[in-house]
Amino acid sequence: MAADGTRASFVAASALCLGVSRWWKLPKDRNSNEPSEEVVAFDVQGERVVGTLRLAAGKPQPVILLFPGFGGVRDELQIPSQGKGIFAYIAGSFASLGFSSLRIDFRGSGESDGLFENTTYSSQIADGIAAMEFLRSDPRVDGHRIFLLGWSQGGLVAAAIGGRTNRPSGIALWAAIGEPSVSFPALIGRETYLRGLAEESNPTEIVMPWGARLKLRHPFFQEVATHDPFDEIKAYDGPLFVAEGSLDTAIPAGTGRKFVSAHNGDNELRISPMDHAFNTSRGTEALDALVMATANFFALRPAFLKRA
Repeated sequence: MAADGTRASFVAASALCLGVSRWWKLPKDRNSNEPSEEVVAFDVQGERVVGTLRLAAGKPQPVILLFPGFGGVRDELQIPSQGKGIFAYIAGSFASLGFSSLRIDFRGSGESDGLFENTTYSSQIADGIAAMEFLRSDPRVDGHRIFLLGWSQGGLVAAAIGGRTNRPSGIALWAAIGEPSVSFPALIGRETYLRGLAEESNPTEIVMPWGARLKLRHPFFQEVATHDPFDEIKAYDGPLFVAEGSLDTAIPAGTGRKFVSAHNGDNELRISPMDHAFNTSRGTEALDALVMATANFFALRPAFLKRA
């Protein structure tokens, strides 16, 4: 699911980072002296998954694994005033706060191998778990402090990985899908959804609200009908940060509260006046504030010390 965006000058907040209390704010010009960034790749079930690793300055730092939404690529939708995608933008923000990050193209999307029509929740969950293993073995990041951040369908993926591995040091769900059997038919039309459930041999073409045409096979529709993100998050006992927008029409109101109610651990629910794209069509003020709130939540939890 999707969005646009622009930029605000800076947002300040107080937090505990690497055991040191500090006052955080986003630099006004993040193009100067930016931390290093490179394209990386790893294999999942014989197919290549491509990502962009953004390294924060200094010694190996905690790392945030970023999962895009449905049909999204690793940089995510472009912010008009910035000339870069939402995930590329927040990777810079997190780096300035001492967090490295890895944003990935799920198989079938972007530069990764595979066909989009073969994507399923299960395949994306497998990609995410493999990405965690990749980070654990990379000496340039702190592989014992791996956090997950998922937007929209990426939040569904993050919740499942948390529940199935119980290894992330913390999870952030930004406008996450909690009821796919409600949200997805609303996105593509119920008639198309039912056609995809019934068609077992050939891919079903779907038309997105913004005009894009995609194809998906029967297993995806089956998982939409049966997957329960709230049940998945029950098995994760690490810190959980949930962000919901009161202006979000893509996610049913109250989804965030259902996630924290299902979660058996330390959590925080942040509800703010933002749409599914964090109001980025009007500026990055809401997005910047969300980055700060997420970073502060992660840094102030005991799990920030070691976990994965």
